[in-house]
Amino acid sequence: MADAMAPAAKEGVRNMSTICSAARGGALGLAIFALTACGSESTAASKAAPDSAMIASASAQPKATPQAAPATAALPIERGIYGDVERGSCARARRAFFYDGTNYGYVSPAEPGWNDAAYFEINRIARVGPPTRGSDYYDYYRGYTLVWTAEHAGGDDEDVLGIKAEATGRLRSIAVSSGPKGDMVSDEAYQKCGFAQLSPQMQATIRAKRPQLADGSGAVGNTGGQTPVAPAPVPAPLAPFNIRPGHYVPVRAACGTATEMIFYYDGRRAGWIDLSPFAANRMEPVASARRRGTAWVIDPMTGETLQVQSADKITVGDPNTGAETMRWCPAAEVRASARAR
Repeated sequence: MADAMAPAAKEGVRNMSTICSAARGGALGLAIFALTACGSESTAASKAAPDSAMIASASAQPKATPQAAPATAALPIERGIYGDVERGSCARARRAFFYDGTNYGYVSPAEPGWNDAAYFEINRIARVGPPTRGSDYYDYYRGYTLVWTAEHAGGDDEDVLGIKAEATGRLRSIAVSSGPKGDMVSDEAYQKCGFAQLSPQMQATIRAKRPQLADGSGAVGNTGGQTPVAPAPVPAPLAPFNIRPGHYVPVRAACGTATEMIFYYDGRRAGWIDLSPFAANRMEPVASARRRGTAWVIDPMTGETLQVQSADKITVGDPNTGAETMRWCPAAEVRASARAR
């Protein structure tokens, strides 16, 4: 992910990524951001053809810059704090990236010899979406979800932050811009960190600059002295699959996607939600599922199987459509029509 922090320039010329990160800091650091959900084609999505009404709804975009992030908009990563992986662990991270559902930003504590003073940056998301096919930067951004600030909301893909979820709670950011010697690319990797895993210096900086992140309640609306809103409890995994009950979307898609198939499970029933509203009659009882090695056969007719990767990640597939890895999403972040009834 493309990170742009002014203190990075003080380190000297370490590599092209650092140069590019410093170059972006001035422009992106001033921006205020807001979001629109995005989706991408997936194996799961090929299971059903959307009706024209849903396509029209999903493709219609507001022409004016939104004043706040839509409730269904989200990045393809979990909310929380991510430490840079350069030094190997959360405790040694020099820089943290955070995402609270409406904003993203960066925090870096004062560190003699690296950062003379603590650094904090917060950006409000204006919209998100896939890279533009045929754009000058499409090949760089392919597979990423782009995030525009209000400053860049009406522009192209240049100097826009690209975000991509990776395995084991990691994310990657990228930003591309043109320069006198060709395209400049800023590319960084981060890992999900609990607040208590961070160094004491990082914890102190976050408490001073963004205290909502310290207790996990740094969500939409928790600014300007308002009372922090406690995060919704995360449901415990349920048998027989031993995964969290609820909605699962492709790992590269936003929770609020309006273009992807969604897999639903509540411990009693499981099934697919297409672009139409949730339909109970499309769900199948999980009592009929059977184990096959380390996987579950959830549809004997098609041979569809479910492989559990973790409590909140699964891989679903069948011989005809292939496999899709999917992640759990809170119900509040899923489009309203897909919520179970």
